[in-house]
Parts: sequence; C-alpha cells; structure tokens
Amino acid sequence: MAMKTLLVPLDLSDVSKPVLEKTAELAQELSARVVVLHVAEPVATYAPVEATEDFVIPRHPPVDAMEDFSATNSRLRSLEEPLEAVGVEVETVTHAGPVIDDIFEQAEKYHADYIIVGSHGHGVLYHLFSKSVVTNTLKRAKCPIIVVPLGCETRRC
Repeated sequence: MAMKTLLVPLDLSDVSKPVLEKTAELAQELSARVVVLHVAEPVATYAPVEATEDFVIPRHPPVDAMEDFSATNSRLRSLEEPLEAVGVEVETVTHAGPVIDDIFEQAEKYHADYIIVGSHGHGVLYHLFSKSVVTNTLKRAKCPIIVVPLGCETRRC
C-alpha cells in the first residue's frame, strides 16, 4: 500500500496550531507523510489603462517582502518540529501566488490524498463578502477535505 499524503495549507494564524495537532494525529493513524504549504499572495499594483478600463498587475514582491518570506520559511520549519517529533515525515513548501490555485497545484504535484484546512469560524456575512479558502477549497476539491475548526484543541473533535 502506498503512503498517503496530507496537504496542509497554513496561513500562520491562530488556527495553524490545532490544524497541525490534528494533522499529526491523522498522519500517525494513516502512516502518512505531510506537506505543509504556505501561500503568500503577490503584491498587486493598480494600473489605469484608459478612462474606462482599469486592471491590476501582480508584481514580484519587493526586497523587504523577500526577507518576510525567509522569516515565514523559518516559522514553518519550526512548525514541522512537533510532527517530526512523533515520527511523521514532513516537507514544507512556500509559494507566492493565488492561494486557491496554488493549493490545488500542490495537491496535484504531491498527489495529495487529503487536504487539511483550518476554519476561523467566521460567520455567513464574512464568507459572503470575502474569499474563504475553506469554501473555495471545498468547491474545487478532487480529494477529501478535512476542516479543523478554531477551538478544536479544547475539545475532542
């Protein structure tokens, strides 16, 4: 039987810790490897074209953003440690690009069997006016999605 792969996109918010705790449990139960993914959306520049047309041009991150990228990589590597401590094979990947697209590109690249995402517990209005990663992931998924709610570490879930 081939080893399962769990893709875990993280935004490094408060929900990251419970997501990784649940991931460690599942990875041990399934004898799975974990790919931790962080996607930084590119900085965009507003460029007027004509009086009636405007568009947004993504551009490469400025130099100070590259330093932040390095700090993010360090933080992600520190999040790997608890997984490695319990014997889970883990790899960290950092990208700059559209979050949802990158999640699915990496899911395909790593042949993810499951995608594990965290939910911040925002209400309906938030999701109505924002791009919820969980909602968009569920819409496009080609593999099972496991959603870990914020607060999961305080109860059995």
